[in-house]
Amino acid sequence: MAGTISNAKRNSFKVELLVVFAILISLGFPGNYALAYGEQLETVMVYAVFIAEILAMLLSSGGSWLDIQIINLDRKYIVMYLFAAVIFIESMLVTQDKGLEFITCTRLAVTLLFVIWLQEQFEFERMVELICIAQVLFLIFTLLFTSQYFSYAFSGGRPFAEPFIGLYSTKNTCAAELAFGIILIAFLIRQRLHNGRQYFWWMVIEAVQIALILMCQATGAMVCTVCVLVLFFFLKYIRLPLGWIYISGSILFLFLTLTLMPAFEWIFELLGKDATLTGRIPLWNQMITVMTNHNTFTGFGYGMFWRDEAAVALVRAPFEETTFLGSISSGAHNMLMEFWANSGLIGIALLFAMLLFSMRKVQAFSEEKYIFCALILVYLMLNGLTERCLGGNYDYKMMGFLLVIAVGCRLSGMQDKDTC
Repeated sequence: MAGTISNAKRNSFKVELLVVFAILISLGFPGNYALAYGEQLETVMVYAVFIAEILAMLLSSGGSWLDIQIINLDRKYIVMYLFAAVIFIESMLVTQDKGLEFITCTRLAVTLLFVIWLQEQFEFERMVELICIAQVLFLIFTLLFTSQYFSYAFSGGRPFAEPFIGLYSTKNTCAAELAFGIILIAFLIRQRLHNGRQYFWWMVIEAVQIALILMCQATGAMVCTVCVLVLFFFLKYIRLPLGWIYISGSILFLFLTLTLMPAFEWIFELLGKDATLTGRIPLWNQMITVMTNHNTFTGFGYGMFWRDEAAVALVRAPFEETTFLGSISSGAHNMLMEFWANSGLIGIALLFAMLLFSMRKVQAFSEEKYIFCALILVYLMLNGLTERCLGGNYDYKMMGFLLVIAVGCRLSGMQDKDTC
């Protein structure tokens, strides 16, 4: 009996280790370490996260091979499986590189299965702790990299004279990850304070992250962080329709930006500000032109638009080759544009339907789970307004989004059973 318990504990530790490792890679590790140790390191890690997710699910399946179950067939997750299936089918039909697309969609499907398993396997607070532990490890690796390769950790190789980029290639991507970490740790501190548990060292971690995001000099990420943290204080007293907030916020921003910003360009010029949002508005207008004339409903295949030379050439066409937009190679800098390019209007409709379905019982969510879902969704919405978002297959943004969907599907499904 004692041996069985001991084996169970060891198995549980292995599973948690694999979970932390998978999330660490999704956060962006190894990132710039590849500059020092070769690009092969990043390739190995990309495949390692895929294997780690599968191993974690296998190890927790049961005591024998007959007990193994990776796919949870509970009908409350049916909308997630439908989303993955349709994205997979339409992507394979339209892509120019079926081999690469098959791998991309398979990784997305495994990530989806992984987050469903994750929130089913662990108690909610332990799940949050594991995610935060991965964030702490990512922060430690960032600091170690900075101390060892000081010039690489700053844009342009000029420490403190240029923005901090850490393990990322740009200040915006680095700041976005730090913003995500700040929000997560703030939630964990709230939980520990509520449960009377120690939180001093988590406050230290939070202070370090705040210092680093200030060094990034990324205004968008800092505004996003402040907005989410301000909302944090009010979430206890209000229940927002999270699905509709995310959808309406994403659509309304794009509509108002494309219609109102050009009309008030002269005001921005008087203030010395860029009315094009650093080239984003002309990029979005061109993306709309491209997508209304090509693959409008299906897109170019999930995660494949910027890998398709013909598609990228369509975006670059009206711009001078020597300009940034004339040589752009990745990123629509807007969630809706990115998802439209990859999965078409069908993909966007599925994404929104999945979100609304999972959040249909949000009023009945427990306070802690409601706040957790709200913080992540509002962060992703704000980040996706001007940055690349929900275009990956295992990165922390897509994983976070799918995790919220899984939590919502589970809670809404439980509420449906209670009312039957």
